Amino acid sequence: MEQLTIVGTEGQTLVLATEHGQRFTLDIDDMLRTEVRRARAEAEPKPREAGPGPREIQAHIRSGMSAEDVAELLGCDIERVRLFEGPVLAEREHIVDRALAMPVLTGVQVDLDDAPTFGTSIRQKLADVSAGHERWSSWKTDDGWVVKLSFEAGGVERDARWSFDPRRSALSPANDDAVQLSRQGKLPDDGLIPRLRALDVSGAAKDSSTFDDQAFQEEHPP
Repeated sequence: MEQLTIVGTEGQTLVLATEHGQRFTLDIDDMLRTEVRRARAEAEPKPREAGPGPREIQAHIRSGMSAEDVAELLGCDIERVRLFEGPVLAEREHIVDRALAMPVLTGVQVDLDDAPTFGTSIRQKLADVSAGHERWSSWKTDDGWVVKLSFEAGGVERDARWSFDPRRSALSPANDDAVQLSRQGKLPDDGLIPRLRALDVSGAAKDSSTFDDQAFQEEHPP
């Protein structure tokens, strides 16, 4: 097929020419205008599909929402949420790991290196009451991180929550179940567990794995 080139116009007519100089004319009618508009539209890049941005999606995931709930809330496809949830889920898991790795005192003065971790102490409490179905999670609120332990004891679903400040290495019980599990010693008959004390690191350098001085202190009568 020979290629034609527009070389000019004459009124409502296009003047076309071949590479050998042979000339043709073409009327500029409605059909030609329609075909030109269609070809131009097909050549233009398609606009990106509108939807919530990564920051908005990740903020909701960080607050503890599931991908399904975020998709429903923002009115978008769940596939779009899945694109951005991975790093935040990893961050939430890391927060749990940091909290569980923090050393605490259990009533006997020990060296910093010998102190049991928060996770070890809590799991011992769970074993004392034959608790099962241990599940840890975390999310971030306007006030900071929350670490949650769900478990079953005596056929009852329990929910213990702690406030956690990773920068200060501070854990504080945020509900009754957390207060009970944060007490030191085995579970007595009346259901109370003495509280854990914060590890005394005075004179020793703190790092991100130790409790803050104000967290988990013993209660004293007024």
